[in-house]
Amino acid sequence: MTRRAVRITGGRQRNRTVRVPAGVRPTSSRVRQALFSIWLERLPGADLLDLFAGAGVVALEALSRGAEKAVCVDRSAVSLGVIAANAVALGQPRLQTVRMELPEDLAHPDRRLDGRFDLIFIDPPYRFEDYGGLLELVAPKLRIDGEVAVEHSTRREMPMVAGPLARVRSSSYGESSLSLYARQPGVE
Repeated sequence: MTRRAVRITGGRQRNRTVRVPAGVRPTSSRVRQALFSIWLERLPGADLLDLFAGAGVVALEALSRGAEKAVCVDRSAVSLGVIAANAVALGQPRLQTVRMELPEDLAHPDRRLDGRFDLIFIDPPYRFEDYGGLLELVAPKLRIDGEVAVEHSTRREMPMVAGPLARVRSSSYGESSLSLYARQPGVE
């Protein structure tokens, strides 16, 4: 059921391990450290949405580093079960799991997630194609001053603008890159 464990790289639960379901490619420690370095000032008290959550390691580490709550969304019941078990093992009651088919279910009014989030992390499979469409679907879930981080292959060109969101930063870490998006000024 699970293939290995990865370590949380910072916060109150630094060096604790998180189980990873078989077939899931977790966000590397290098990329997580870079992400949380970028989000250092934004993270305390933030509400985080983790889409294509896989093992939930980004959400669990965000909670370890001071986020108020985290919601993990994935289509796999196995992944969500492992995430929930990881949250229990780490004593993280502020983590919620939601099963959705992504990105399709984001477009259906009866399947939308409740609330808005300060930070949204998106890590779709590397073969995923429609990043612009996904960012447009996610934009209504982002608070006005929030930020979206997308992990993607370094070989993939990401859109500069997607609906109300504009790319504000892009950094590469070996085969993985992070592209960060925020609302364009004056655009709701």
